[in-house]
Amino acid sequence: MVWYKQLKFDDNPLDSRPNPKLINLEEQEEQLINHILKEEICFINGPTGAGKTSLLMRVKEKLKDHTFIYLDADDLPPDFDLEDELKKQRNFFDFLAFRKYPSKKPVLIIDEFQATDPNLILKARSKWESKESRAIKSIVIAQIDKHLANTSGSFKERLGRRMITLNILDSKGMKDILRMRLNNKRTGLNYADKLTEEAFNLLVKCADNNPRRLLEYTDKIFDFHYTKFKQLNPILKGKDYTISHFVVEDILNDSGILVDEFKKKDLRVKRLPFSEQFDGEEQKVLQFVLEHDNTTSKEISQTLEMSPAKVARLINELKQKEGVVVVGRRGKYKLYEISPGVKRAMIKE
Repeated sequence: MVWYKQLKFDDNPLDSRPNPKLINLEEQEEQLINHILKEEICFINGPTGAGKTSLLMRVKEKLKDHTFIYLDADDLPPDFDLEDELKKQRNFFDFLAFRKYPSKKPVLIIDEFQATDPNLILKARSKWESKESRAIKSIVIAQIDKHLANTSGSFKERLGRRMITLNILDSKGMKDILRMRLNNKRTGLNYADKLTEEAFNLLVKCADNNPRRLLEYTDKIFDFHYTKFKQLNPILKGKDYTISHFVVEDILNDSGILVDEFKKKDLRVKRLPFSEQFDGEEQKVLQFVLEHDNTTSKEISQTLEMSPAKVARLINELKQKEGVVVVGRRGKYKLYEISPGVKRAMIKE
């Protein structure tokens, strides 16, 4: 048995994979559906864990009468052919009519767009734009960075201002996620109530306002209680037991999460604009860390072609300015993430 089965959930409510159950994204969902129905190109932008992929899943569920082609640009094989992919969408009647492309034009979604081959972008645009060979209804692109580095000026012109921005959730939004996920209609209990306010605040700080990490860390808390106590799990004891921040701290520390690095952070501190607070090299490192969830100084050094000593100096400066935080270890190397305040500033700029 696993902890969520013991608490009478059918599936793990804290599964951190993309999930169409969304919080505070109703407006963005409506915008995206409107762009698709109007057969437009649009751009979803937001930090890691903000819900880009979950939003796409949600809209696919809503638009059941539409066909979707979902591409993760990071995982596309070198020999991927958009033409072949479009032809696969043809139905029986399309074959009978000898149609080259499906009569029901699909919506093309390109996630992790920053990794897209420029040639694929050109082909996709031509299949959407050309009256003679129009085979795509709408194009939806999604990535972390708001700056589209691998597209032409004419593509950006076609895109216009159709950008849907997903912001970092505040602490209330993070708590809403847990309350939604941990509400068990079968038992009539909401297991989020087992967390004290202090325990919840610590989880949010350690998750660095990343919903995916919040779910992962909270899963560790519930998993620990089942693994250690089995049928004597104190979470089963109604209102007689709550999970304190001391318990959360011990469990996360034992999991290799450096809680002290987060406890001293005040996420409400106002900051200077990103471009004023950090110099060019610091911004370059921050941009890399933003685009790579959980990265090490070695990876920064190799990718950005900087010496280890230079990266160590830059990382130290960024830590002092609260630009990056340590979130764990990979072997002998510390793992770094962008602090929430700086992440917000980078997305806005």
